[in-house]
Amino acid sequence: MPEDGSTEVHIATKRIVDEFRQRGALTPESVVSAGFGQWDRVVPSWLILSALMSVVRARGEKGRSAAAQVPVDLTKTGLSHDEAALVVASLLGDVAGAWDVQARGLLTLQSMLGLFCAMADEDSLSPQQLDDLYEIGEEICRETVRSGDRIRPPVRGVEMGPWDASEEAAPRLDRVDLGGLRVPSSDGFELQPMYAGESILAVTVIQGPTAIQLQAFRSERAGSWEGIRQELLNRIRLLGGSASEWFGPVGVEIRAEVPVTDPAGRPARRRIKILGCDGPRWTLRGFVSGLGGEPDSTDDWAYETFTETVVVPDVWDGRDTTIALRWPQAERQ
Repeated sequence: MPEDGSTEVHIATKRIVDEFRQRGALTPESVVSAGFGQWDRVVPSWLILSALMSVVRARGEKGRSAAAQVPVDLTKTGLSHDEAALVVASLLGDVAGAWDVQARGLLTLQSMLGLFCAMADEDSLSPQQLDDLYEIGEEICRETVRSGDRIRPPVRGVEMGPWDASEEAAPRLDRVDLGGLRVPSSDGFELQPMYAGESILAVTVIQGPTAIQLQAFRSERAGSWEGIRQELLNRIRLLGGSASEWFGPVGVEIRAEVPVTDPAGRPARRRIKILGCDGPRWTLRGFVSGLGGEPDSTDDWAYETFTETVVVPDVWDGRDTTIALRWPQAERQ
């Protein structure tokens, strides 16, 4: 390893980026050394992709949409403005965008390098900041290679929740016992039940400007969140709203704008996120609204509440698929 601590792949990444920035293209030797499309070992193109994703996400956290992130100068990318916006959207987590990018072959070594260099220039990233991005990217890449699966998400029930009541891996937290759900509590939080007659079908958990409504369903079949997700997408669109699928911290989620009536009785639109996860014999769904429901929100409280919730599927009266709740019994779980 060189004296400055950089690895060979780190140095090769810097050389490739510098060459592309100066020439707008790479020599055949550099194209080969970039290793684009190789995911079984750490190569410069993988570091560049990781660095590009970091830059895109940092811009997104500042409230910049995919279209607003597109660099002014796209000459070196080989992309049109709409194509570049689609690539950026896919890097932000747009599921449909990711499929479109893949089908159209838009994420190439040239487009990736062109976008990264243009964004780095627009954001005036220093050489040290670029080195930091490469270093972080290399750590991520090496860890994914060690794991044996470059896209493996955390395993529900082992590494993350939502949890089943039978799973011993669930962290011991202060939770409110609602029968079918045990919901994590926190200072200043509020619970609001949703009734159907005398039965409680869902609970809304509120913390400051963010709320998440939790509802669990009994299911004996796998993949039920996928089916529920398609039903919700269709329903929202039929009601005049807009909805799309995105990769989020807990898997594929829905981001939507739904028609509502404001306090003055005027038509308005509300932005929400809909989370979902399948467990053994159940599906948990969460409607996130308020600050956390905004597409560019960095408020992770709703995700944390969702993943730390425990589902008790045996609390079920057998009449329909909804796991009923009771109100409430606070205890340490």
